[in-house]
This record gives sequence, structure tokens and C-alpha cells, in this order.
Amino acid sequence: MTKASLCPTALLLLSLTAPSFAQAAPCMRANDQTTSVVALIYSFSNAGPGRWAWQITPAATTVARSIRIYTGNNYTSSVGAFMSLEIWDDDPINPGQPGSRLGGGTWLIEATTSWQGTNLDDFVIMQPAMDYWIVLVEPGWSTPPFETGGSTTMPNMNGTSGNWIAGTAQALKYRIYCGLLDEQGLVPFGTACAGSAGAIGTAFAQELPTTGNATFRIEGTGFDAGVPILNVLGVTPGFPSVLIPGTASCFSNTTLDVTLAATTGTGNVRATTASGHVQFDISIPANPALVGFYFASQLAALDVNIGTPLPFVTSNAMQVTVF
Repeated sequence: MTKASLCPTALLLLSLTAPSFAQAAPCMRANDQTTSVVALIYSFSNAGPGRWAWQITPAATTVARSIRIYTGNNYTSSVGAFMSLEIWDDDPINPGQPGSRLGGGTWLIEATTSWQGTNLDDFVIMQPAMDYWIVLVEPGWSTPPFETGGSTTMPNMNGTSGNWIAGTAQALKYRIYCGLLDEQGLVPFGTACAGSAGAIGTAFAQELPTTGNATFRIEGTGFDAGVPILNVLGVTPGFPSVLIPGTASCFSNTTLDVTLAATTGTGNVRATTASGHVQFDISIPANPALVGFYFASQLAALDVNIGTPLPFVTSNAMQVTVF
């Protein structure tokens, strides 16, 4: 984890030309019109993180790029700080349970029960009238992301000791997006390139870039585990995507004004760091002069197996406007 701050010196680079942005609508959703969730927490198992799955059936062809559920965890200091969400297909040999992982991602848990989630490390193309599964991996003691009496229930399963065990149907509160995660003041920009293992590493932000938000951060998911990674910060609005020579068709999506360094995580959701995940804390002071401040953040990770002269893969940029 790398920490940074928008200090007064950075005001010299202030730009007021980048607009704020309201969150895009989901392309699939259910039970997301209220903030009601069941008044329980998941159990903690010494055998490993909890794994839960809900079956969904698209009405139309859907290309999923990111996903959120309504959850939280107030016990991360005791059980682990991360969650993962994945989309799986239906098992062709044992229909009615998850089969193979199609894409997923990991994020640092917000304690407050809220909409939170991640980008996916691949384009997940879901066909109409076919069954798929949303799979949650959580450290234990998390708020279950479903409500009692929700309007749409779906089959539920618990992954225990490598097996899927059917449970009672539940009203999962979820939102699947056909683009990368965005929000007010947070605009994903440019393309990300796949690594040698086929996964696509992306950048996103879970919290809003408001003045006084000391816990604002840029996160990355979908990268190789335990590799050096750079956070390139630029302050030039309107900078286009530029192909980087010597890479596997990767792009520079922002100017290179400040660079921060870290290493991607290696553990599961209970570990100090999570596999392929990285976070850069960027504290935003409670300074009204920062309203309108613009910067963009792009991640570049070392990939020694990519086989190109410049062995790095890059994420999309996150364009941030403080409000």
C-alpha cells in the first residue's frame, strides 16, 4: 500500500476543466432499489474464507465488465480486509451449481454497509436464457448482501470444502455493469491490455473524491501476484490514449507527472495483501480550494512472461475530479 496526499503544492497544477460524472446505470440488476439487508453476519470458518453463490439468468446478451453488491464488514482487522466477486458459468456436468470462473476481481472492504465491488479481469459475455453464478469470496463476519422479502429471489449455494451445497433462495442485491466502475468525479478512460496469463488488470476507486476524504484511494485488480507496479499520475485533462512502443498493444492513458511504486498482493482475502490487487492511498485534505482539482491515475505492472521488449502491462486510467 502506498500513501500520497494532495498537498498545497499540487494546487499549482490545478485544472477546472474536467467534469464530474454520475454513475452509469447497471445493465443487470436485482433488489437494488432499497438499502435493506438481512440483520446477520456470515460465520467465520478456520478452514478458509467464505464462498457464496447466486444464480442469475440474463434476459439479453450481456457483456459484464464490473459488479457491485450491497455489503460491508466491521471486523476486517480481525478476519481480513478484502472481498472478491466473480462470475461463473453453470456446471455442464452438474447443472444447477457453479462450473468455471469466467472473470472476477478483488477490492478493499468498506466497513459501512454500502454498494461496493470491483472491475472484472476479463470481458464476461453472458448469453440470454442461460444460467450463470455470481460468486462472493469474503473473509467471514461480512454483511450478507441480500434482503429478507426482496422482490427477486435466486438459487443460493455455499462453497464448502470444495463442494457446492444448496441453500435457501435469496434476494441478492447486485448490480452488473457493462463498463468499468465509475461514480461522481470518477471516470474510467482508455483501454487496458491483457497480461501473459490472459487477465486484464484495471484501475478503479471505491470511495468518492470529496474534500476531506482521508481514505480516498486508487485500487487495481487483475494483475499478476507479487509483481512491481507503478501508479502514474497526470494532471492534463483531455490527454488521449497513446500506444506505447515495445508493449503488447498497451496504451498510455495519462501524462506522466508523478509516479508511485508498490507491489501487487499475494494472499487470499484474509491476507495482509490480496493476490493481484494493489492500492494507493491518496488522502484528500479538507481544503475548499481543491474543489475541481483534476488528476488521472493509471497502473503499469511488470509482466516478465509477456515476451515484449518493454515487459509491462497497463490499466485503464481513472480520471478523478475532486468535489
